[in-house]
Amino acid sequence: MMILLQFVLIFVIFFIVKWLAWKITEEWGLPIWLRYKPWECNLCLTFWSLITIYTAIGLSFSCLYVMVGGIVLAIMNALAMWISQRDKTIKI
Repeated sequence: MMILLQFVLIFVIFFIVKWLAWKITEEWGLPIWLRYKPWECNLCLTFWSLITIYTAIGLSFSCLYVMVGGIVLAIMNALAMWISQRDKTIKI
């Protein structure tokens, strides 16, 4: 039962961080003193926030499944976002 709850926690954290990163980078904007990578880029902010959160939770609470599963999900998401961004860019 605890393993199932850890996997649910992975996805809950993922969707909350994805939504917040999108809101921060696309709608709310950032103060001028934070307008540099990794804060202004949706891909960078999402990736580094997820890696940090999953690692911190995994090490703090000894949740190995959350840490490993979350890091794998963060890497897969970053690759998908990078490929999508590359494909939508107009080549001259």
